[in-house]
Amino acid sequence: MKEKRTVSINMFGGFSVSCGGTPVVLDYANTTKMIHLLICVLAAGKEGIPRKELISRLYGHDELEDPTVTLRVNAHRLRKYLKTKECFGDADCIKIKAGSYFWDREEQPVVLDTEVFLETAGLALKEMDEDEKIALLIKACHIYQGEFLPELAGEEWVAVSGMEYQKLYFDCLREAEALLKSRGRFEELLDLSTRACSIYPYEEFYLGQIDCLMSMERFKEAMDVYEKATSFYFEELGLTPSEEMMERFHAMSDKVQFRAAVVADIKDGLQEEKEKYGAYFCTYPGFTDCYHIVCRMLERNGQAAFLMLCTMVDREGQPLTDENKLEKYMEKLKQAIGSSLRRGDFYTRYGANQFLILLIGLHLEDSSVIQNRIDSRFLSFGLKARAAIEYKVQPAVEEDRPGEELSFRQAGSIWN
Repeated sequence: MKEKRTVSINMFGGFSVSCGGTPVVLDYANTTKMIHLLICVLAAGKEGIPRKELISRLYGHDELEDPTVTLRVNAHRLRKYLKTKECFGDADCIKIKAGSYFWDREEQPVVLDTEVFLETAGLALKEMDEDEKIALLIKACHIYQGEFLPELAGEEWVAVSGMEYQKLYFDCLREAEALLKSRGRFEELLDLSTRACSIYPYEEFYLGQIDCLMSMERFKEAMDVYEKATSFYFEELGLTPSEEMMERFHAMSDKVQFRAAVVADIKDGLQEEKEKYGAYFCTYPGFTDCYHIVCRMLERNGQAAFLMLCTMVDREGQPLTDENKLEKYMEKLKQAIGSSLRRGDFYTRYGANQFLILLIGLHLEDSSVIQNRIDSRFLSFGLKARAAIEYKVQPAVEEDRPGEELSFRQAGSIWN
């Protein structure tokens, strides 16, 4: 009798099936009723899932005359479909017993990453031998490849299970971090922090990477992680670096060393990578430093400078929130601003739907000229949406009492 091959089922980071290391292509989306049924039965484990609960998950929001019949039809279709896949052969994998649907593992052996994760994490957290504990904790963290069934994240049962898996992952991760740190095993700790950050871009995991790299005296790499983290949090969430992140920045700045024999070498290192045209784009922390420097210079030369805030809004003047449209429009607005201003001006992304510009050596009335130039450039990209760019301008002065703010949004800024 031919030995049956074990099928691997992955549910962390997305649902997938493989056999002998080769992916099994499913011809239907994971959100279809038939594949959703397959996922529910597999996720239920050896105990299976009661028919009533299965109907609730699959058809709870549907108005069906007889959901029990619909379930039987879908189960029949699923059995026939699985037999078309070589890895399952003629095995009748889905069975019903005492009113519950379950996967017959004698007919077709399966290994679920969720079950392996639970078993490994459970052993790791109970293990008393420190070396074995670390090995098990690291193994558990590597099994967790991402959120549980992200394609079905809107389903209540997926959300509940996902939170439980996530909590267990964090428990293993933090215990592994503490043990590895105490033993000075920073390379392994860096790998765990980097993997965690790719799944959950939380500040604590960015800080973990920075601390590891600093402990290994890889300060330039630590600075790269800092810049990546601050850019992500500011551009995606509109958040400025936290106190903890700034502490790391200052610590790194003290440690990064540059060696140059002559001033010319230093100058070469300060040059932009290639010739740039238009305004200078920088991160918000860099923009803050530039702003402080310019304000100090203004005290001596008597020139004027203005802050201009550009906000993407809808036709009613409310901030645009459609993520798909917003990111496309913001990228085009960035190009429009960069190409509409002089090389001596600079700007930064200020939140999800805003850019902040510092205009130097202009008069307040010149701001309307700048606005028209940006609008014209933006409209030249041919975007079609019921939206507009709203502008607010204020003198760039560092006083306790802010200057008078000028707001405007011309009718010409709205396009169809």
